[in-house]
Amino acid sequence: MRVLTELAKEITDEHILQVVPIILPEMLRILNDRINYTVETRTRAVEIFRTIVGIVTTLTEVDKTVVKKYLSPCLEPFLHEFVSCLEEKIIQYKSYALQKSIVKAISLLLRRCPKKISPYLQFILKPIWDILTSNIQEFRLYFNGEAEDADVDSDGEECGIEGAVFSVFSLIQTLLEDPSMNSVVKSGLVDLIYYIIFYMQLPQERVESWISSPSTFASDEDEVNATYTLRVCAQDILILACDEFPEESYAALGQAVDRHLTGTTDWRLQEACLYAVCSLGTRIVKPVTKEVQPGANNQQYFNIHGFIQNIVFPGLSSTDVLLAGRCLVLGSNFCTVLTPDLTRQFVQAATQGIIQQDRNLISKILAAKAINTFVEQAKDNLTVKMALLEFLPGAIDAFINFAATQPVEISSDCLETIVQILHLDEGFTAAVGHRMTTLAIACFVKFNGDPVISPTLEDMVRVLCQNANCVLPLQQRFTPTLVSILNSENPDLGGAQAVSMDILSVIIKASPIPLSPALINEAFPAVIHRVFNSDDHTVLQNGGECLRAFTAMSPLQVYEYRDSHGNSGLGHVVKLACRLLDPSTSEFSASFVGKLVTTLIMKTGDKLGDQLELLLRAVLSKLQSADTLSVIQNLCMVYAHLINTQLDAALNFLDSVPGPTGQSALHFVMTEWVSRQQCFFGLFDRKVSAIALSKLLQQGVTQNDPRLSQIQVKGDPIIDSFGSRVTRSRAALKPDQWTVIPLLIKIFKLLIHELSTFTYEEYESDDSADSDEKENQGIGAVLGDEMFQDDTEFLDDPEVLQDPIYNMDIENYLKEYLKEFSTHMYYSEFLQHLTQLERKVLNLSGIRCS
Repeated sequence: MRVLTELAKEITDEHILQVVPIILPEMLRILNDRINYTVETRTRAVEIFRTIVGIVTTLTEVDKTVVKKYLSPCLEPFLHEFVSCLEEKIIQYKSYALQKSIVKAISLLLRRCPKKISPYLQFILKPIWDILTSNIQEFRLYFNGEAEDADVDSDGEECGIEGAVFSVFSLIQTLLEDPSMNSVVKSGLVDLIYYIIFYMQLPQERVESWISSPSTFASDEDEVNATYTLRVCAQDILILACDEFPEESYAALGQAVDRHLTGTTDWRLQEACLYAVCSLGTRIVKPVTKEVQPGANNQQYFNIHGFIQNIVFPGLSSTDVLLAGRCLVLGSNFCTVLTPDLTRQFVQAATQGIIQQDRNLISKILAAKAINTFVEQAKDNLTVKMALLEFLPGAIDAFINFAATQPVEISSDCLETIVQILHLDEGFTAAVGHRMTTLAIACFVKFNGDPVISPTLEDMVRVLCQNANCVLPLQQRFTPTLVSILNSENPDLGGAQAVSMDILSVIIKASPIPLSPALINEAFPAVIHRVFNSDDHTVLQNGGECLRAFTAMSPLQVYEYRDSHGNSGLGHVVKLACRLLDPSTSEFSASFVGKLVTTLIMKTGDKLGDQLELLLRAVLSKLQSADTLSVIQNLCMVYAHLINTQLDAALNFLDSVPGPTGQSALHFVMTEWVSRQQCFFGLFDRKVSAIALSKLLQQGVTQNDPRLSQIQVKGDPIIDSFGSRVTRSRAALKPDQWTVIPLLIKIFKLLIHELSTFTYEEYESDDSADSDEKENQGIGAVLGDEMFQDDTEFLDDPEVLQDPIYNMDIENYLKEYLKEFSTHMYYSEFLQHLTQLERKVLNLSGIRCS
């Protein structure tokens, strides 16, 4: 059966329908035969059923009748047998594995063919619900450490109670996400939330693990890195239920919490209730309706004030460190809806949690987490901010000591909180700047370029540099440490040297101009020495960015710098750029080389002389060998910036240089550029690219420039008119085919594509006539937020922030440009090449397309 289980996963679409009538009846027979087959074998029969259902239901994309033909005949017998198995009394842990597999199979049926299974819904839900309700005592023993849950089976799958409950929660999630079925859950919300909270309780084994290893606790508290435990799964279901049915869920939460806490002092259950309430945040205490009439029933809200008075405040003095810490975290989450006095008391308790030396590490970690939340809330709440500024000065030394002496998992969280604290108030930051600089240097030396700590350290340095009272002292104290590491020949310091150059870049960008002698005469030559004596990809990449910062901030000082051999600083920067652009150099080292070249041209172009053409030819050479999108985009941006600032010079250069295919370099660059434009990412780069393309289109049309008008490029994909299913074998035999269109028409289509990213929600339609075109053309349908995400990486880059393009309204620019372009006499010829979707974009933007 194990072999058959694996074989079922490998059955192809072409053979599955042949084996379904043979395998499924056999699996039903095995599942039903409790005498001749073990629980393990019957469990595998269910797994094979689930695998086959998954494959068959995917074929409905091609043939809508496959479910009716191949699954419907055996669906009812399987469901009846599933219910029978679920109702069996558990006599061994292996039976939980069977329950889990059955529930997972039913979940799959609910997702893939809900109409087929909905008539049986009430019939199958009762025994599934019983899994939650009938295992209370067993779970309580497990939570308290009085019994052990089964581990994993031979396939690595959980086969105990926890695994079975996991599968039930997954099925409830499926029901909640389906509007046609979630009413089943709505009718039992109070009981559901009651059991959700029960299964949020912490097993004793995990508590002991956290106490013995606080670093593990810190990692599990991190929402990004947390292990997906039953507790986290229950949290997800609770949040989803409240998203779907807010009024009913908030009332149900209050009732469920009252049921749990009435007459109990069990810290584990209290902590689970706190965790559940924290998961939902302040929305549970806000009115769901806009107006609340006097005397109206307020049971639709959670009584947070009563909860805090009766449970949370007494819990602060609990000897159970997890309960006391969770009380602090809850107070920080709800501080904006509490009275100023209560808020002040919680802030004081959190800071005391850091100050007191005898506190358990877990208590300190949760206190730091609470302070982090307080600081976030203080951005929009003056009461919280004032309370923090009252109590933080007395706790900051203890906080710094705590962050500097803990392992990386704990220190990273503390440092993130400290970064948030430094954003709180400029005066406070100036007062603690000296101590924070000491902490940054100490952590930098201690963790030696650790990839977890380094980004946070850079953020800390950045915040301190933004404070006029901190930047110069930090520069004077930190620079010697950075220079010392850069000059070291210790091969184990490669990571620290790369981070040193990142931190140095932050300092340079925030330093007053002219740069200090320490930066120019010590740090600058140290960076040059390191990049020319290292083959480490990260060192070379970060070194290029660091030298770009020097060049961007003070190009004259870089030009005037001379080393002991009389070589200029500018010559060294150009030399590094050429090294990074060498086709034999790894692409990992050249991810940002285009930015370096652009900075050199924009800031020192009049001083480059013959080196300018050398750089531009090197960019071409690297572009020919590049395969990585980010590198290709970076290199294309060099020419995009040139076109935006020196259109004629850029065209003359590219047209005069031969490309790799025997045609001009202009032909090669434009072919590479327009074929990948839709994949470029980052708002600023796409703005630069779109504006450059619009200038090229204008040049080609208004000047009838043959250098542009004669270039032919790949256009749209040629769609299979028969609409047959494309398998891997067919794709190999018949690769994708594309139309060939003039470059100017391709640019016109790309500009419409850029505009479509702003009108995507307007023209997105469920019209099946458009769906195939969306899938193949990719316009709008394939775009995500990541394509036009905010360029947070540029927030500390003065060169970018000062560029007029950065603040340009690109949507308005494209609309006005295309409206003006529609008045040209050649416009009708361009319209002939547009797809229906592209015409719709123009229509929605008020641009004629006829």
